[in-house]
Amino acid sequence: MPEAQPSGFDSAYHAPVMWREVCEIFSSSSGVVVDGTLGGGGHTAALLSSNQALAVIAVDRDPVAIEFAGGRLAEFGERVELRRASFHALDEVLADQEVRHWMADRPLVGGLFDLGVSSRQLDDPTRGFSFREAGPLDMRMDPASGLNLADYLRQVDEVVLARAIAENGEPRFARTLARRIKQAMGAGRITTTSDLRDVVAEVVGRAYAGRRIDPATKVFQALRIEVNQEMEALEQLLEKIPAVFGPPARVCVISYHSGEDQRVKRAFAAMTDGGCRCPKDLPCVCGAQVVARRLGGMHRPREDEVRANPRARSAKLRAVEMIEPVAVAELRGL
Repeated sequence: MPEAQPSGFDSAYHAPVMWREVCEIFSSSSGVVVDGTLGGGGHTAALLSSNQALAVIAVDRDPVAIEFAGGRLAEFGERVELRRASFHALDEVLADQEVRHWMADRPLVGGLFDLGVSSRQLDDPTRGFSFREAGPLDMRMDPASGLNLADYLRQVDEVVLARAIAENGEPRFARTLARRIKQAMGAGRITTTSDLRDVVAEVVGRAYAGRRIDPATKVFQALRIEVNQEMEALEQLLEKIPAVFGPPARVCVISYHSGEDQRVKRAFAAMTDGGCRCPKDLPCVCGAQVVARRLGGMHRPREDEVRANPRARSAKLRAVEMIEPVAVAELRGL
């Protein structure tokens, strides 16, 4: 496993989580890997530096990421192709004529999807992702697409908002938070991210007294997920993986939230056990097929990485290798 920082690596934008493990997964691959969440280009740089037989299609819906990483990755020349898009539209990206020409005779051998938000997005107050400094109520990964946070909070129903907060962030106080946020928005009390943080603190501040995590962290996470429709995009991606990636391609996903990880876990389980629910001691009669095998279990960051980059602490990596479809009935041999 490579230990030295790769060429083109820039942790000032976003420290790529578990890049050593990612490089190990693709260490024997030869062809094109899709980096579906380019960010600062750290994972792409690591892959291209560690394996000269790889080329990367780097995708991101954030134009700032595309511009920044484009300069950082210029040294790799034609081995990297940048595309502004969301990873859930991966099939459309690969169908593009220019991309097909760029790939030429190089096979598609893998996909990497590092979910969540980048450090650069969090640290830039003008993007509205963080409450550390007052910023606009935005939170969009693509600033030119969809509702910003202010419009979302004005339009969303209180019950729907409570459900979103409960599922993606703060279940204990979700209903109270939704009511107070809607009331404050209606009264014009929330115009910046700092204002929103203050309202959240009024509701849950005492419960978080003495804890290292800020009371607004989970609520902001939940709202970001909703504004960017992250769970919907992830589900679309996971559904497309078997059709997009043929054997022996390898696919790995790094998640940071239990809702993300559970979706990845279920999707990978369906690929590796065929989704068969027939009794295991009886023949499979549902026609299920296994299309992938697991590459180890769930991986977590090493202690030294978490010390150097505390934002990596919640990361979970899961990976599969696509195989020729095999009927579950054949595997059971019953």
